Formats: sequence, structure tokens, C-alpha cells
Amino acid sequence: MVFRPENASPATQPPEVSLPDSGSVLIAGPTMTRKRRLMLSMLAPGERTDAGTVVVTTKKPAPSIARELSYISGSLPEQFEVIDTTSVADLLDDRADAGNLRYVSSPGDLTGIGIHLTESLREHYEASRSARVGLHVLSTLVMYTDLKRLFQFLHVITGRISAAGFTGVFTLDTGFVDERELALLKQPFDGFVETRDTDGDPEFRVRGLDDGPRSWTPVRT
Repeated sequence: MVFRPENASPATQPPEVSLPDSGSVLIAGPTMTRKRRLMLSMLAPGERTDAGTVVVTTKKPAPSIARELSYISGSLPEQFEVIDTTSVADLLDDRADAGNLRYVSSPGDLTGIGIHLTESLREHYEASRSARVGLHVLSTLVMYTDLKRLFQFLHVITGRISAAGFTGVFTLDTGFVDERELALLKQPFDGFVETRDTDGDPEFRVRGLDDGPRSWTPVRT
């Protein structure tokens, strides 16, 4: 799997980071350290290897996420499944009538998110097609539900991803949790990508994976 830097085009040669073929990874760090772009860059290559891409968004509307994936991968936006929990479409009475977009009424509706995700995973599994699953951003869920319930949700979802042989990539803004809460939320994941802000480009490093930079590495534009 490959990280693509911010504003990368399909022709850009990104730094490579090896990630597990199945299981889930958490990308965590301060705001404005390109966690979403790192996540989408890990998910986007799936469309070129016949692996489906499913993203849960709690922050940006679904069409925006689909367009960003399209820009990074060079694939059409309609190829990406996006589950939108932002409520923006409902507030504007503007739910897109597209088969690749699904809607949940609120980021606090973990049951609704789980139902849509499970349906999508089942469809891919029964079609003998691999899938990559993304969730941006867990911090919103932290504000809508208690930590114990969120941990249980993550434990179930990451377990289903792993059992199906799929890959998951989730993001978290660390400014919304303390060290104890971060340690708890990291437990369901097989690997950890940490980001930090610097005077120049944001940097990242990998923990708990077989390969990848152990020291801080710039996320280059």
C-alpha cells in the first residue's frame, strides 16, 4: 500500500509504506497534519487492483470525499462507496441520488453506521472482491457517544474487517482525547501511524507494523 502526499496527482511517485494485507490501522495526530489525505491515499489504489473502497465520513460531505478520492486515484467518483454521517445533506435537503452514497442521520448513530458498513462488507465478501474501509474522523464520534460504546463499536468493526481479510484505515484528532483515552482507542487496531506538526511539512511515523519509517518522515507536497 502507498501513501500519497498532499495534493498528489496520479503521476506523483509517493514514498511507500508497507501495511498489512488485512487488519486495521489508526492514523492519529493533531489537526491539520494531513491525516485524511494519508488515509485516502492508502485507500485509493484499491480501485486499480479490483479492491472496493468504502469510506465513512463524519466531517466532510460524501460527494467531497468521493471527489477527493477520484483526484488522488484517477478513478471516477462513482466507484467509491461513501457513508455520510455529517447531516449536511439533510440540513440542505440535498441528499445526492447516487447508488454509491449512503446516509446516516447523525455521527452518534453507531448502529446505523454499523449496519451500512456491514452490508457493504458482506456485498464485497459475497462477490469475492476485496475491500478497503476508511473512517474519517473518530474524533467526531468521541463527541457524540461515550468512550466505552465507541471502543465496543471499533472492536466489532475492525474484527469484521479482519475476519473478511479486508483492510481498514481510521483517523483520529488527538486534541479531542487524553493519553488514557488514546491508549484505549488504539487497542482494536493492528498498526498505528502517528502524525505531528512541524515548522515545515507535517511528519509521520509507523508503529506496530512490519515495515515503514520508525523515525519521523515528512509528508511531502
